[in-house]
Amino acid sequence: MKVAMWAVMLFILGIFGTVLINIFGNITTTNQQDFTLVRNTVEAAMNDSIDRASMRAGFWLCPKYGKYENESGTLVFDSKDDYGIFLKRYGVNPLEGIGSEYDVSQCRDLYGETKLNADVFVESFLRRFAENVNNNKSYKVTVQEVIEYPPKVSVRIDTYNTYNSSGSTTYTFDEGDFNIRNQVDAIFEDKSNLKN
Repeated sequence: MKVAMWAVMLFILGIFGTVLINIFGNITTTNQQDFTLVRNTVEAAMNDSIDRASMRAGFWLCPKYGKYENESGTLVFDSKDDYGIFLKRYGVNPLEGIGSEYDVSQCRDLYGETKLNADVFVESFLRRFAENVNNNKSYKVTVQEVIEYPPKVSVRIDTYNTYNSSGSTTYTFDEGDFNIRNQVDAIFEDKSNLKN
């Protein structure tokens, strides 16, 4: 009788252990897939959003008044609101009438520098991400920052499981409870020779 009782207890313990391993293994594997998806999608969207016309024609980078270069001759900014980017157009001087808040004497003429288009980045990222996500989860996408020059983006994805189509629940988490957050902060490194 004792042997049967131990056998039943070991059987129940084995099932419980298998369920726990399945739950945590699924969460870990899915999180790794989500992080890889976010990282690859950010990289692809940054490549899609390179403003090649601005690279070829050039653009002006003008600081606002009070933002001057440091000892090494580089302009230092605290946020993207400290400067303006003005595109060059044939036959038009972009520095005429740019506003009194910009210091025209400190403007830099940049030619061949990599610049992103923020709207194209957001559109490309959302399209690529939506095409590849897992359908039994809810995702909250937050594009925290897109700096056009020098190219930098910050994207945060919050993931939590929801009800699946069959009506049964898979590990349900509310936004206030437990969710998995992946964040990618990326700068653009130009590996190609686009400047020629």
